[in-house]
Amino acid sequence: MELFVQVAPGLEPALERELAELGQRGSAEPGGIVLRGSRELVARLNLELATASKVLVTAGSFRATGLGELERKAADLPWAAFAAPGARAAWRVTTRKSRLYHTGAIAERLDRAMAAALGRPPAAEGDEVPFVVRVVRDRVVIRADASGEHLHRRGYRLRPTKAPLRETLAAGVLRLVDWTPDRPLLDPMCGSGTFPIEAALRAGRHAPGQQRSFAFERWPGADSTGLETLRTEALRRVVPVEVPIVGTDRDAGAVEAARDNARGAGLSSPPRFERAAISEARPPDGAEGGLLVCNPPWGRRVGDPGPLRDLHARLGQVARRHFAGWTLTLVSPSAELVRQADRRAARVATIPVGGVTVGVWSVPEL
Repeated sequence: MELFVQVAPGLEPALERELAELGQRGSAEPGGIVLRGSRELVARLNLELATASKVLVTAGSFRATGLGELERKAADLPWAAFAAPGARAAWRVTTRKSRLYHTGAIAERLDRAMAAALGRPPAAEGDEVPFVVRVVRDRVVIRADASGEHLHRRGYRLRPTKAPLRETLAAGVLRLVDWTPDRPLLDPMCGSGTFPIEAALRAGRHAPGQQRSFAFERWPGADSTGLETLRTEALRRVVPVEVPIVGTDRDAGAVEAARDNARGAGLSSPPRFERAAISEARPPDGAEGGLLVCNPPWGRRVGDPGPLRDLHARLGQVARRHFAGWTLTLVSPSAELVRQADRRAARVATIPVGGVTVGVWSVPEL
């Protein structure tokens, strides 16, 4: 099958590295990577990928300039591989520079095509089978969504804090700046603990999707035994974390939320979370050569940008004074604020987050 592994734009290099770790190679496209594989690979990617947004399976692609042509060609696709009797489709349709432009009409015709192929009227109730439909320059690509809920929903975020960082983004940032599990990590503005938890998941060799379900489990002929075998194998690979992974925050509520989230993640070696101000940040246990990483508040998201300059300047002072030899990484849309922390910071990637273009900035060695 042709698979499209979706990722937030800007994180494609991180996903390529992660796929290579799993022995997989594909061709990169904006927003994802195309590769070929079996249903077992679909299950494995959903279970084990930390940076991906979704795993999609191509049902078919063809050219269509009218609704009649769309319905006729779509009726020939292998719908029975994805939709059981009584299931109903949930369509997510986008269209660009095409004569087919009405997304609701496209979804209606695809409903009819699928019903004709399955020999039954369109289902009004029943399990939802999600599909992603993209129409660009009259080329229609229909993909079955094997993930269902976005893969950042690991199941451990029991207590989100203000403006939390998406889990897949945190995992991607760690790969973009070449953090490896043999290096210490400290997040001095940890919020709900996403960076330390994602680092601990990777260092402990946990499967990020271990605690959730996936849409492909509802496909006809789905092998539930095979998925459980993969889950069991993943559990056997879990190891203790050998390096300190720490999150601190001045907000006691955030620290408690991070601890609860870490417990929810079922980690072999949970990060250490402590209440501390930026000025108190120090390398954990005197560790050397680690990663100092955070998603600091920025004006369009939290608070007023004026006082944030002082916060970033203080972070930079502490980093240079106490973290010599460490890497500093910040996630922020504001080059001005990042420069307050360290003028040497270079942008490693640009990623859209909630309608805002955010940069990943890094100083390789303080």
